[in-house]
Amino acid sequence: MTTIIGLDSCPYGWIASHINRSGSIEFNIIKNLSEILNLKEDISHIAIDMPVMLLNQERTVDGKARRLLGKRSSTIFNAPVEDALNAAQYHEASLINFNLTGKKISKQSFNLFNKIKQVREFKDQNPKIKIYESHPELAFMALNKKKVILESKKTAQGKKLRLFLLNEIYKQFNYEKIRNQFKKTVVNDDDILDALVVMYVGIKIYNNEAYVIVDDNNKEITISY
Repeated sequence: MTTIIGLDSCPYGWIASHINRSGSIEFNIIKNLSEILNLKEDISHIAIDMPVMLLNQERTVDGKARRLLGKRSSTIFNAPVEDALNAAQYHEASLINFNLTGKKISKQSFNLFNKIKQVREFKDQNPKIKIYESHPELAFMALNKKKVILESKKTAQGKKLRLFLLNEIYKQFNYEKIRNQFKKTVVNDDDILDALVVMYVGIKIYNNEAYVIVDDNNKEITISY
């Protein structure tokens, strides 16, 4: 048996989802990405909502993903250039990014630098585990018959629509039960949904069924959904 993990960032660190040996969906909260190895010994694939590979030029996959999402394009930010990761301050990182791409980075992007570094370190230290970049809104679009969900996942209607799509696949998924396991200061409502939908993408990747966006400058840089 092999384990496929879906990972999303959350206030505490990361939320991980996988299907356990009994067939139930299990969620775990970890502080550092390396802790994922303590959960399962047979992890083969990880789908994660975080940039996995960077360039020292603009990645074209980000723009392609935004075009697919149309009015929801703001949910995807430009990944930083590789050299910007070493900057200690936002303004320094943004300047480095601007010099290499002509675009500054958002503070949201800068605030994720530590987690992007965790992903890079984990990938280097665990070459046998295949780790793929995914994006929840693209995954939900694919589940919704390739129609973008215009309602934000932070609204009641947006949450309801995404829950419906997930329960169509995983009828055993009990959102309220999972929600009650974790404090809201630790994990947001949408983090739970996103971790599950990127796990589904991981399974699609494993079965060679995922949609894939490929970067024009480096074919190894992809976003799966």
